[in-house]
Amino acid sequence: MYQIIRRINLGVDVHTALGVLTQGVVDVVGFQVAAISWLTDALDFEIVSVAGREDARAELMGTRVSLAEMEVELAASDQSGSLFFLPAGRLGEGVGGWIPDLSDVTRGPGQWEGEDTLRCLLSSPEGELLGVLSVDLPDDGMRPAAPRRELLEMYADLAGLALNQARRATALEERVRLSSAVQAALLSTEADHDLGSLVAACAPSFSSVLQASTFWVRIIDQQNPGHPGEMAGVPTGTVPAATAEILAHAAADARAAWDAGVVATAFLRHGRWVSSTSPWNETQERIRVVEGRAGWVRRSTSESNPVADEQTDLTEFLESIGVSRLLMCPVGVGPDCFGYFVACRDNESGWSAEELEAAARLGRHLGQAVLSVRLLERERVLVQQLKALDGYKNDLVSTVSHELRTPLTSVVGHLELIEDAMTAGAVVGSDAFEVVHRNLQRVLRLTDELLMLKRIDAAVGSEPGILDLRLVARDVVSSLQPQAKAQGVSLRLAPHGGPVLITGNGGELERVVLNLVDNAIKYTPAGGLVEVALERSARFVRLVVADSGMGISADDQEELFGEFFRSTNPSALALPGTGLGLSIVRRIVQRHGGSIRVTSAPGEGSTFTVRLPLSHTRDG
Repeated sequence: MYQIIRRINLGVDVHTALGVLTQGVVDVVGFQVAAISWLTDALDFEIVSVAGREDARAELMGTRVSLAEMEVELAASDQSGSLFFLPAGRLGEGVGGWIPDLSDVTRGPGQWEGEDTLRCLLSSPEGELLGVLSVDLPDDGMRPAAPRRELLEMYADLAGLALNQARRATALEERVRLSSAVQAALLSTEADHDLGSLVAACAPSFSSVLQASTFWVRIIDQQNPGHPGEMAGVPTGTVPAATAEILAHAAADARAAWDAGVVATAFLRHGRWVSSTSPWNETQERIRVVEGRAGWVRRSTSESNPVADEQTDLTEFLESIGVSRLLMCPVGVGPDCFGYFVACRDNESGWSAEELEAAARLGRHLGQAVLSVRLLERERVLVQQLKALDGYKNDLVSTVSHELRTPLTSVVGHLELIEDAMTAGAVVGSDAFEVVHRNLQRVLRLTDELLMLKRIDAAVGSEPGILDLRLVARDVVSSLQPQAKAQGVSLRLAPHGGPVLITGNGGELERVVLNLVDNAIKYTPAGGLVEVALERSARFVRLVVADSGMGISADDQEELFGEFFRSTNPSALALPGTGLGLSIVRRIVQRHGGSIRVTSAPGEGSTFTVRLPLSHTRDG
């Protein structure tokens, strides 16, 4: 007894201490078989130490009995202190486990029978049931009397003390290990400012913390939950292939787990997957065993539920990755869930409360890291946008200054000539006034286009209505015929059978047609042709403006619809323009749910095609 107490106080391995205890029961108390089983987290009694007969050891070691089954046997037993004796035959068909053959033993009063069961409860000082010491085959063949029972209870008290100290020591060691491992893992998330690098860096360290055989982490694409998003796994490159449905299902589960503040686990039980959830700050309730006669046990408030039969795709996926247990922890911060990580084990080892708490801590910290990376990315985007805005402002000031200075300089110069001529009493020719008028019109056009650009960006304008695009095109062609004729360009509108009704702002759509036809005329030399046509399909109408003019290079086409862009073609650059017309056209078209494209080549003319949705109103 002294040696047993000494070993316990020295903190030797719990299996060694329990082995000494069971052997002591055999040698000192006088039983041919002694076995100790402890209560696992799954509330099963697992036999971890057997002394005595080898046939009993071979059959009993590692076997498990559920708490519910044990409680049935204890409830039917005769209790004396911490001893529970179940006589043979009291449960009908008898009890399971190892049953010795005593058929050749003469039975008499007080004789031990083969199905007799004697158990002594192993409890903590607080009365928590930790395990059971079971004995069989007393040396004298008799059911034990009071002195032997007292000695057996002494050994049970020592076994309970050993289990209680071992559990406390194990929990402390686990907390120390996890605390150190978590701190090291968190360092892996501090230096990365790229989401992909962050995910790749945290996977191996998180996997080590949770002692996973397979591990992967996923940051969900919020716009497409069925898309893999950013993923990394351990071992490297072993992220399981999953369908879009599985990925979307996992994303939804992670969102629900984050909202509920839980870590989800799943494991195989009797060939079927069972899932459960554990709150991050889980409280455990005390369950009385045999109405308190056998003490109490701790049970988590989470419940295990079989994976539904209709979720065959999920069970098939779990089977395909070849694991028996997995843990899924959501990743997020505040109200936002960014993703999750999954740790898998291919053995029967479950997840301790300390590991669940560590997983939750990792999930929350990774969520903070993801948020920081996204904020940095957003900051970089804003900086780029500010730089682009600054460049846009400089282009605006430079272009507007240039476009205003040239005509205004001409106006001022000719006004001075007119003033000098009038002072000298000379006749002022009409040419001077025409130059002033032409340049003032150029200034007015620039200011008009700038105001139009501002109205479009601010979505300011009249309410949309139903209009006939055929009539709009007809009116524009008619108004620009004098300009085309003066330039020697043929302008015509291809015939169309009937009205083409669309929903939109009449003034803006008229500006689209006007700008496109005006540009076509401007960049088409004398003798050329500009043709405007309408094409209608079941859902869309196409406005096509084609010319036989100087054409546009491929490089210029890439920037053609940008603000203030002017062609690099010297002939085109010599013609007056603000570089805003096509930008206005594109914005109006996009605002009306349409698109615009250009087909062109130098010297071969250009064709602009605008596609707009037809109105829902029947147009006959």
